Amino acid sequence: MIIRPPTLDWSTFQISDVPANPEPFRLANRIPIRDNGEPLVDLRETNPELSFGTYCLPYVRESVAEALKIASRNTPDHLELWVHTALRTLEQQAEMYWHNYNRAKEEHPEWPESVLRKMTNRFFAPPDVKAPPGHCTGGAVDVGLTVRETGEGLDVRSPLTGWDSAPTAVHGLSEEAAENRRLLCFLMHSSGLSNCRDEFWHWSYGDSAWAVRVGADVAPYGLVEPPEGATRVVGPRIKTDPYDPAYVDHFEELKAALEGSLGALAHEIVHIGSSSVPGLTGRPILDLGLVAPDDETLAKAAEILCDLGYVRQGDEFRAEARDVPKVDALRKWPAHVVHACLDGSRVLRRHVALRDHLRMDPDSAGKYADLKRELARKHTWDGTRYDEAKSRLLRAILTQVDPSLADPSWDK
Repeated sequence: MIIRPPTLDWSTFQISDVPANPEPFRLANRIPIRDNGEPLVDLRETNPELSFGTYCLPYVRESVAEALKIASRNTPDHLELWVHTALRTLEQQAEMYWHNYNRAKEEHPEWPESVLRKMTNRFFAPPDVKAPPGHCTGGAVDVGLTVRETGEGLDVRSPLTGWDSAPTAVHGLSEEAAENRRLLCFLMHSSGLSNCRDEFWHWSYGDSAWAVRVGADVAPYGLVEPPEGATRVVGPRIKTDPYDPAYVDHFEELKAALEGSLGALAHEIVHIGSSSVPGLTGRPILDLGLVAPDDETLAKAAEILCDLGYVRQGDEFRAEARDVPKVDALRKWPAHVVHACLDGSRVLRRHVALRDHLRMDPDSAGKYADLKRELARKHTWDGTRYDEAKSRLLRAILTQVDPSLADPSWDK
């Protein structure tokens, strides 16, 4: 299908220019659904200029992807359109809906069933009615705006919070928040998508609620399942940067900070990963190997790392905020990960063997850098596929260096 977006003038556009028609479910349930079979597409592939929320299932119908391209083209260069929710399964929608229904029931035991449903329906589409929720059709997206360089979201709510700030044309926003929300609405309305007036972030096309809002006789999108092999967004955008000589200094500063907090528990801290190989292109993230002599020491060190603000994922401790490790209230640290390893373990030997080989073999380092650039372009928002493809080359390198280190457990 072709969405025909309106022609808008930013200088005169106001949020009140966005149609704010009600969309009661009793009317949406009367709209006949004639699914046109338009396929889902992966926004990571069709719209790589977008940014995504972690765990987003980034699939929408083709026409919605095209509309988002229009919105992205109009977005100022220093900003990015951020999609934090796209496709949902009906099971996910039901879990979210009934969770909020039960919470309202606990908080307001005096409410009758009709009121509980009405209040829950205001912000959560029911999964048990004829009209499927917009996110379950591939026709809806929840969006925001972020700063390209930092990933920080623009303020579109202050001084309001929570559901009080949800209505698109709400009054009482600060001047900055109102202007940012005006920009978001301008971009989305000019794409041809339609807004739910109770949620400034929710825009859709082709679903039953859209049909009610725009006065369409038929909804062209019905319930749809994720494509086979669908994956979620895991982590931030993958990008590769040229080697930065400052990596050496950053490592030494982080090492000193960790040694100061861990004391004797820090048996050894080594620099590993791409940032440890001079001249190697890679993701701008430092990798540090924390070496412990035994399991007991490793467990104690892990507790301290968590106290310092790291988020544990298996044997990795990720600094998900710039002030981690929390040893200096004013200090902002570079992005980094601490890998907890036992002295002499296969994991540690593998990291060190790769580092030393790449330092000594420019040809291998060059092939590795070329592959990472290609994978970052191909799998910009899919860290799982990026890591899987990268691992195949690293296994081949390890087979040459030390075959005992290149076994299937590399992927585990």
